[in-house]
Amino acid sequence: MGTICYVSAIDPAHPSTVHARYVHFDGYPSALIAHLRGIWATTARHDTQALIDAVLAHDWSYLGSDVTPDTRSFPHQHPVRGVGVTFDDTEPEPATVFPLSRAVDLDASWIYVISPADDTVTVHTGDGDPVGVHSLG
Repeated sequence: MGTICYVSAIDPAHPSTVHARYVHFDGYPSALIAHLRGIWATTARHDTQALIDAVLAHDWSYLGSDVTPDTRSFPHQHPVRGVGVTFDDTEPEPATVFPLSRAVDLDASWIYVISPADDTVTVHTGDGDPVGVHSLG
């Protein structure tokens, strides 16, 4: 079973609001932080804004820097080299936008907020409370 989470970034125009994407599998901090670090180091080449752009491009079945075009996926999903496997690409959806104070409405286990200012990821519980900050480097 998947561990539902959202990976997000603060909206610079509205600092209390995040733009987020759904991730279905491997949402536990021990796994997801490692995946984000891998994508940041390889695919994004240590560019945190490039990491944000990559993960906010789709909702994801799962993330992983080891994904290749040949990675096996289910119908209506597709592998994105070095980022992950999309959740469903039949109808592109906009990113989910919400204030962290309303995170409990998402029914997610974890919410990750990527910060390009200091190359970190803040981990929040499903109710929006921060529980840790992790460096990408």
